[in-house]
Amino acid sequence: MIFKNKFLKLIFIILTLFCVTISPIIFAEDVVAASTTYESQVLDLVNKERSKVGAAPLKMDNELFNAAKIRTKEIKIKFSHTRPDGSQYYSLSSKILGENIAYGQKTPSAVMKSWMNSPMHKSNILNPRYKSIGIGYLGGGSSYWVQLFSDKKAGDGNNQQTITKPKTPSFTLTSGKKTITIKWKKVSGASGYQIYRSTKINGNYTLKKTITNGNTIKYIDKNLNNRKYFYKIRSFSTINGKKEFSKFSPIKSKTPN
Repeated sequence: MIFKNKFLKLIFIILTLFCVTISPIIFAEDVVAASTTYESQVLDLVNKERSKVGAAPLKMDNELFNAAKIRTKEIKIKFSHTRPDGSQYYSLSSKILGENIAYGQKTPSAVMKSWMNSPMHKSNILNPRYKSIGIGYLGGGSSYWVQLFSDKKAGDGNNQQTITKPKTPSFTLTSGKKTITIKWKKVSGASGYQIYRSTKINGNYTLKKTITNGNTIKYIDKNLNNRKYFYKIRSFSTINGKKEFSKFSPIKSKTPN
């Protein structure tokens, strides 16, 4: 297509960047649950949106997952539902029925907001026909995101891809009046954090707080006595209700004012 008008060419490029293709193709067979970090967060957000309209949750398919990872690299080269070699996105797998793509959004919540604000992307996410999904994320500079959809149910878990363990968070402690503030660095891809506390460095550590928002980076422990408290924390990723934990952080201690 040749554009003599520069304004029309600009409009075409913008529409191409945000369009979605929903193409019927050959049906799939085996599907398997799979996930990693940011991808698992996108899956959780997808299923939250589907639950609002009574649609069954999707499960991550291993083949679609691998195809989505390939597509993130391809859309970095050419942002289009047409692959760099000229073939269509669904040529990667006979399981693929639809695709959502995006770039520039830095977090799972940001890209989901963009897709849900686009009627055509939203229709893919909420389509009751779909039963499985592959999600890809590519960071470094700009962020690239892909969702691939299929209409077949998840399989029995054979060849299941394990959840990637998130990194161990580093944290600091600050004393206040009968309080200690625990503040940590956000772990990329973490679904949440757990804070453990003890009154002895080698004593029994009890779970003080589970935080289920991966963007939260602070917790205030209140109503404390004038004694030393010991803390350690860890992060976790969640997929299909299962958690994968990081190693515990080194222990740190503080006494309230």
